[in-house]
Amino acid sequence: MAIMGNKILLKNFTIDIFAFLVMFLPRRLYFFGAFSYRIVILFVLVLCLILRKGKLSISNTIIDIPMILYFVITGIISFIHLQFSTGIGYIIDTCLVLIIINNLLQKEQDINRFINVFLVFLGIYAALGILECLTGFNIWDLVHSSGYQRYRFGLYRSYGSSTNFTNNGAFLMLCLPVAVWKMQQEEVNKKRYGVIYGLVFLNILATLTRSIILCTFFLQFIWLLKSGMVQYIKTHFMQVIAVAAAVLLLVHIPVIYHFLNQFISMFVALYDYETANEISDSFGSNANGIGQRFLLYTWIFDAVKDKILLGLGPNCPFEYTFMTLTGKRMIKTSIENQYLVHLYRYGLAGLISYMFMLISIILKLWKNRENDLTGKGGKCTFGFMILTTALIYFTSGLSFAASDDFRMLFLILSLFFVHCQLSKRGEPANNELSSEI
Repeated sequence: MAIMGNKILLKNFTIDIFAFLVMFLPRRLYFFGAFSYRIVILFVLVLCLILRKGKLSISNTIIDIPMILYFVITGIISFIHLQFSTGIGYIIDTCLVLIIINNLLQKEQDINRFINVFLVFLGIYAALGILECLTGFNIWDLVHSSGYQRYRFGLYRSYGSSTNFTNNGAFLMLCLPVAVWKMQQEEVNKKRYGVIYGLVFLNILATLTRSIILCTFFLQFIWLLKSGMVQYIKTHFMQVIAVAAAVLLLVHIPVIYHFLNQFISMFVALYDYETANEISDSFGSNANGIGQRFLLYTWIFDAVKDKILLGLGPNCPFEYTFMTLTGKRMIKTSIENQYLVHLYRYGLAGLISYMFMLISIILKLWKNRENDLTGKGGKCTFGFMILTTALIYFTSGLSFAASDDFRMLFLILSLFFVHCQLSKRGEPANNELSSEI
């Protein structure tokens, strides 16, 4: 009995520490020559081996052939280019996370515990991100500063524990389905999870990353439609009109009007060169950066055309010199497109296998779109929210390159697919999944 009690304590400790550190550990911190979160993943793996008596398992519900093929191809290409640590590290970030979740969360209660701990620290993380936007104080900079140019419209762009602003925004967007699903449960304190959702949403805005903000707004609109927004408007028509009128009066207050004008201009500048020039002083660097994103297709092809099949390797730096419309010479060193990153690093072999993996993930999510973690199957199920989030995330990859957030995608996917696996095994839906810590 004592052994069983110790095992439960160790398992709960492992779940808690993993749910906490996956959110809070700075991804730019190194230990013993390796990224800190990889050390944590390996540490949790050791604890899983102890709990499972050295026997780990994985299901095709979690990892399928397209996913295996993708990681085999990218691993081989990394080794061909003699970049062993990068290839191994990529597998640790993703595949190993899937294996850990599959072996650590063996019951619905385990999923519940992980989600509850995760959301507590997600709320704290988001609150610190909002504080960072207003004051410039980043608690993770105390251990390792990034040195980024961080200003837009006089605000500090929030990058939290991530390596940059865009990854932080995508990281937070991928967390939204968990917060919204929990907020919908009848047995919980809705206000608590409503506050967490609100903090996460505000932190996404605090990143001042245009592509992620647009994706987040669109995602919320889809969820509202699925939840019955049209019917709600019909039922509460007069109240909606009153709120709309109040909002219109509010935006005419000079300070609020000025802020909204700048906020909207930030997105208009993506496509309008004159607007980009008008806001360039207050906006910060790269006001009309979308132009470079369009040119990247030509630049990347020029760089990789002689090694189109296997690419240039995951650690090969990208540099392209170009002239602006004003005659200024600049050097482009970033590839803000996840698909072009794969073409540049892994060639057509890596890009095609990556796209097959994404299609496979979407098909599995589509098949389970009505699956909810409690089995209750509400209007906006967890499966539907994960599906739409993944679709939006993969689409947003056309405007930024993933790193930290890609690991978070695999973590959120594994939570859902583990539940689907438990359902297939016939484990009944557990109402304790809605309990709180």
